[in-house]
Amino acid sequence: MGSFSNSHLIEGIIEKRRAVIQFMYEDYFPYILAMVEKNSGTIQDAQDIFQDGLVALYLRCRDRELLLNCSLRSYFYAICKNLWLQRLERKYRMVFQPDLIIHEREERYRLQETLTSEKRLARYRLFWKHLKGLPEDCQKVLMMYMDRIPYKKVAEILGFVDENYAKMKKYHCKKALIRRIRRDPELPNCI
Repeated sequence: MGSFSNSHLIEGIIEKRRAVIQFMYEDYFPYILAMVEKNSGTIQDAQDIFQDGLVALYLRCRDRELLLNCSLRSYFYAICKNLWLQRLERKYRMVFQPDLIIHEREERYRLQETLTSEKRLARYRLFWKHLKGLPEDCQKVLMMYMDRIPYKKVAEILGFVDENYAKMKKYHCKKALIRRIRRDPELPNCI
């Protein structure tokens, strides 16, 4: 598949290019899997962490908050490692430690911040999972809506009669997506 420079990868992530995402899975996932398995995780855990890491990286790239002073692989590995360590910390946190009572307020804040970050990533993962389960025309309409493409342009691109039909289609697709998400058993973990 070849290789990509950091700038090509970042651009491909922002534009959601399939070849770039595929490259990252093939090239980066083995490192994430090894790290998670070394720290008492499973392949499923590694896949979840990898997906959450991709979402976090995408958000950083999209919001232009990414300033690299290392390779993208190293940066991505650090994101995934932090996510995994946060998950382990929550999972194995001791209920009571007398010597840490002084720092209880700080810990509560840090835990809340971690939970918020994890839940936000879980919501993104749930959203994308169900968006990909919709018919292709719904996926396209909703993606264009999220990219703030005017309805008139959406109608032209997708061959709809007019912009009113594009609005109606978006409305029905959005309702279908919401129904799918509400039926997902993982939803309570994202709230």
